[in-house]
Amino acid sequence: MNIEELASFTLQRVTAYDGLAIDAATWTDAHTYHQATQRLHLRALHGWGIISGLRVQPVDPPTRGVIVQPGVALDADGNLIRVPQPVRIALPQPAGGTACLVLRFSETPVDSGSGAPASRVNENFSLLVSEPPLRPTDIEVARVRMGDTAAPVVAPANDWAPGPYQIDQRFRRQLREAPIEALTIGQLTLADEATTGQHHQGLVNLVRELRLSAPFLVQYLGETRIEQAVGQCDLLYFSGAGAPRPTPREGAQLLAFLRGGGILFAEPSTQQELQQKEGGRFAASFQRLLADLKHDLEPIGSEHPLFNARHLFAAPPEGLGGSAPILAKDNVFLSANDYGGCWQGGLPGKPLAREVIRSAMEFGVNIAWHAAVRAAAPAGTVSVPRVAEPVGQS
Repeated sequence: MNIEELASFTLQRVTAYDGLAIDAATWTDAHTYHQATQRLHLRALHGWGIISGLRVQPVDPPTRGVIVQPGVALDADGNLIRVPQPVRIALPQPAGGTACLVLRFSETPVDSGSGAPASRVNENFSLLVSEPPLRPTDIEVARVRMGDTAAPVVAPANDWAPGPYQIDQRFRRQLREAPIEALTIGQLTLADEATTGQHHQGLVNLVRELRLSAPFLVQYLGETRIEQAVGQCDLLYFSGAGAPRPTPREGAQLLAFLRGGGILFAEPSTQQELQQKEGGRFAASFQRLLADLKHDLEPIGSEHPLFNARHLFAAPPEGLGGSAPILAKDNVFLSANDYGGCWQGGLPGKPLAREVIRSAMEFGVNIAWHAAVRAAAPAGTVSVPRVAEPVGQS
């Protein structure tokens, strides 16, 4: 049902007064009004499709079935569909073609057991296996291209290039989820400010880009002392020149920040190092500093989330300082490439090419997305729940 059809219903509220007879018709009118306005609100403001969850996984060990994980969807009529627990679905035996898993809203009257009409209705869901073409209003959660053998259904190596008997979730109608908890970003400054505190405007430009495009809230703290960052900041950006010299207290607080799950991304200021004729000193000194804190940094490859959290990179993009490998250890990252300088357009009088700025900004977005995912994840390893026995469809 489209918005115009939903909006065409008469919205009539019940007006209460002393002596009003609350019969079945009055009760129905009152609740019909609330149901109609809720459906109109949901469809008009949010559209329809999958809101959250409902990811599809193979059975362990793989069989001719899949498991639909819990989640929430909104259908084209404005009905909210909730799948509260994992559901195991058996797929048809080999017959070729494509098997589509379709989610639909359903209602089930609750039997009173007394022979009287049902006074309650459960809002449920149904998960069906269908073949294309689907109805225009069907909510597809996944599909599997079947063959003529009894091969088990498995997860694809690449979600965007699934093969036969692999779960294909490319055709989902996916809505944006509500924002996760805010990603808090600060720019680290030390007591020795002579070596730190560069690229303020570049970081502001990155924050602006995130607020316009990211599906999470972004809180910017500006220049931040390490004691303020502990327990408050998710992502610390650290830029400067020369040899950063944290005090013993700052070193201990930096360790506390890292052990608490915060991400630290450090890089030199090319402009400041050129002025001080100390090219490369910041990166080398920072690496020694982290080694003293038992964080020996090593190069990361393109499989790391920093290269694909939002935008895809096969290697570090070019920055003001070049395109050297990114060094990392757990949640500490060191780049000698000076992306912050790119975020503010380059050096005075030496503007960068648009493509260099864009690539550096996209890499900065990846840094923030990686930090946001870590900040939103529960502590410890997240395990995928197993379903030992088939779960009946509600």
